[in-house]
Amino acid sequence: MLDKDQFLELIKDVSFFKEFSVQEREYLAGANFKAIRYHGGESIIREGDVDSSLYLLLRGTVGIYKNSGPSQPGADSSGKAFIATLKAGSVFGEISLISKKPRTTNVVADEGEAIVLKIEGDFLYSLSPVFVTKFQQRLIEILVKRLDDMNNQLVEMARANRQRER
Repeated sequence: MLDKDQFLELIKDVSFFKEFSVQEREYLAGANFKAIRYHGGESIIREGDVDSSLYLLLRGTVGIYKNSGPSQPGADSSGKAFIATLKAGSVFGEISLISKKPRTTNVVADEGEAIVLKIEGDFLYSLSPVFVTKFQQRLIEILVKRLDDMNNQLVEMARANRQRER
């Protein structure tokens, strides 16, 4: 567990908190969120698990994988297909936080160490309404950007398919 000063030092450069004031960051540091260290290869989230925590990657990188079966295209020998690598400042676990449904992907710490802030959904919503609103606004901004990025990827894939058909 990190003390308050260590926690504040860790989040000071995290883009998710760029719009948060010093007082809001200190409020967060005193809110007893869990900062957890994971070693390379260690699972943070397992597909199918049920929990409504949101995670914020404070340091390191993590890989996102989808169970697909070993014979599926793009899958490794364990049957997991790589989706993306997330860097410090990234948020994950938001789908289960919002939908209350089982986890849809696996998240694994990459080489070295990953430090994540684990935010229990029920606990998040018990905090100051002003803080929760700001937190939700940042989450919405991230989700909108992801949706825009996915739309751009779909356009590129469609363009590439049209080129192959010619």
